[in-house]
Amino acid sequence: MNVVSIRRSDEPLRDRLDEPEPHDQGAQLKRLYAILLRRWRLALAAGVIVFAAIVAYTLVSPRIYTATTLLMVNPGREQVISQEQMIEDAAPSSAAVDSEIEVLRSMMLSARLVEDMNLVEDPEWNGALRPPGLLASVLAPLGALTGNAEEAETDGLSQAEAIARAVNDAITVRRRGLSYGIEVSFDSRDPRRAAQLLNKLTELYLLSQTEARFEASQRANDWLSARLQELRVEVQTKERAAEAFRQQHGLSVAAGGEANMPTQTEEVQTMLVQARADLAEKEARLRQVQRLVTAGGTAESIATALDSPVIGDLRSREAELAQRGAEMRRRYSAEHPQVLAAQAELADVRQRINDEIRRITGSLQNEVDIARARLGTLQGSFGSAAGASDQDNEAVIQYRELLRDAAAARSVHESFLERFHQVSDQGNLPSATSRVVSAATPPGAPSRPNLSSAFLMALLLGGMAGVGLAFLLETLDASLSNAEDAERKLGVPAVASIPVLKPRDLQGQPPHRRSPALYLVDKPASGFAEAFRVLRTSLMHARLEKRPQVITITSAVPDEGKTTTSLCLARIGAMSGQRVLLVDCDLRRHSLSEEIGVRPTRGLLDVLSGEALWRDALVQDPESGAHVLATLAGRFTPRDVFESEAMTRLMQELRAHYDLIVLDSAPVLAIAETRTVAEHADLTLLVVRSDKTPAGAARTALREIVHSGANVAGVALNYVDPRRPGHGSYGDTLYYSYGRKYYSN
Repeated sequence: MNVVSIRRSDEPLRDRLDEPEPHDQGAQLKRLYAILLRRWRLALAAGVIVFAAIVAYTLVSPRIYTATTLLMVNPGREQVISQEQMIEDAAPSSAAVDSEIEVLRSMMLSARLVEDMNLVEDPEWNGALRPPGLLASVLAPLGALTGNAEEAETDGLSQAEAIARAVNDAITVRRRGLSYGIEVSFDSRDPRRAAQLLNKLTELYLLSQTEARFEASQRANDWLSARLQELRVEVQTKERAAEAFRQQHGLSVAAGGEANMPTQTEEVQTMLVQARADLAEKEARLRQVQRLVTAGGTAESIATALDSPVIGDLRSREAELAQRGAEMRRRYSAEHPQVLAAQAELADVRQRINDEIRRITGSLQNEVDIARARLGTLQGSFGSAAGASDQDNEAVIQYRELLRDAAAARSVHESFLERFHQVSDQGNLPSATSRVVSAATPPGAPSRPNLSSAFLMALLLGGMAGVGLAFLLETLDASLSNAEDAERKLGVPAVASIPVLKPRDLQGQPPHRRSPALYLVDKPASGFAEAFRVLRTSLMHARLEKRPQVITITSAVPDEGKTTTSLCLARIGAMSGQRVLLVDCDLRRHSLSEEIGVRPTRGLLDVLSGEALWRDALVQDPESGAHVLATLAGRFTPRDVFESEAMTRLMQELRAHYDLIVLDSAPVLAIAETRTVAEHADLTLLVVRSDKTPAGAARTALREIVHSGANVAGVALNYVDPRRPGHGSYGDTLYYSYGRKYYSN
């Protein structure tokens, strides 16, 4: 964008002063503070409304009382257990405690509470029995919407189910830390009713545990009873089969119920078994000792394997001598006689241990040889006796197999019979796995609503709503409020901020002189007049190569105050001693002559058409002495007269006779010819109205002016209220807040 800056590059110090502070960390905070100052009334109103709404809702909300009870979980095992296991307290697991919490939260338990306490007839839980409250009456116009929503939520649920859901929502269950305690709370509008319902809920919960255990015992009894009948039949069948086999083979029955065998065979067989066991034991000990000796095992491990008390005593003596020798070596040198004597005695003991090991090993080898010979003798004797009774032994073996099958079946039957009696006793003594530590009592104060918390919440939400609304409106606001805002949104310098003149500022003026242009003349030392001096000075120093002579004043849209700005700029220039000409280039509104209060007979169009000389069309401003080239009412041409050769020649002639020429043009976005007017000027100034001109419209107007080839000096912020919070800024060229002590009203 070809924008002319108000800074002068040939003066480095001034350039640095014009640059914004690079390390102003508080700039953003200042901007936020300015936003709050501008919107404080709206923010306060929104905050008060939200605060009042929350407080009012809290005050009209029903008082809710919360009763609390504490349960301790000590669950046993769910499977069928023995009498000893019933007496033993099983420590509950975390999963068991969580399971009990889910039972307390279940809809089944809430439905039982509704049924037992007949809550269908309680107005607190049955909304159909409850008269409408104050809040419902106030919100009656919205009843259709809220009613439909509630009906949609309960659609498909019976009245009892809907009440059970409401009761379930009033129950709060939580675990106390990592303990086995469960805290149960119940909310109700009546403190006594809250305690009563909670105690009934815990009673139903404990009863449900008892019923569950009883049902489990009953199911176990039924299954065990059927299984016992099957086992009884099986035992009887196997015992009959064993007895039939015995009678068929003519076997006699001993006192223990087994068939008799020949006495000699039984004795030899018993001795043979014992001999084999004895040989195996001795061989195992011998192999263990030999393996330890071969592998270089320690004396301690070999002594343990041999189980010799002699070696044990020698090992104790060895440890004692080793300890005493270590003490002597710490006290004496290695060649000391006592140290040498101790070492010799220790070596002798170790030699005795090794000799004892060799002796016992040899003895074990002899024992193995003797046991092997004895086993061979018994095997020969048993072989001669076994051949004679092989046939009888085969029958006995089969009979004993049948007896073992019958005994095993009888053992299983007896085990199930014992368990059946245990389960029966357990079912006759039903007990809950939880207990009540502290019963619920009526609470002394309501738990909701908490007035202090509600007040703080209302204060917080009210403040957030107010501040949020202020920043939301500021974000949505496309207007320009102050110089910094204009420079940030438009990207061009804010040349001046022109304060607004309110009715109280004009009260000292005669009625016919109560206008900004006349106030400027009557109050030349006022802040309003000083703003135009700042504007004139900024424009005069805007060009780098030479002082600008022709300045176009325009705006983006109508009613921005550009004509008043043009007239005031011309008058302040004339009052400063310059030769000033004010040209009315707005061919449609031609309000400049009305503002000055003169009625010219010739105008700008007459000059451009060649019907009059420009000197003959001039009129003089009676207030400042500036010359005015006006546009007559009723004179309009569709031709683009500002792009003609006549306009170019006119501007050349006027430059030779005047120090300052102000062109009051039409709004850029309304009239196309304004772009042509701007081409004849050295600088173009865009007037924007504070808190009214949309930033988008101003940007579009600037873009159109720049594309036409004009030099943009910047924007002049008009109708600025410096007394309004948030409108002053350090970037304004008019420091009204600090300079007003120098002004006169």
